[in-house]
Amino acid sequence: MDKIKKTLSDKENILNEIIKDAKRKLAKLQDKQKTDLGELACKHGLHAFDITVLDEAFKKLAMDLKK
Repeated sequence: MDKIKKTLSDKENILNEIIKDAKRKLAKLQDKQKTDLGELACKHGLHAFDITVLDEAFKKLAMDLKK
């Protein structure tokens, strides 16, 4: 049985489909992560605070966690 050789264009199309699929999976994972973080924030009552206050608090928390 002879192997069918793929052209450069065919290989490029296959790689592009793999990349598109990976991007879709990444977006889905990021959406889930955002939902999880949002649920956690609501669980602890953070939805009641002003966004600018939360932004500053998260900046400080991120810096503290990086230490």
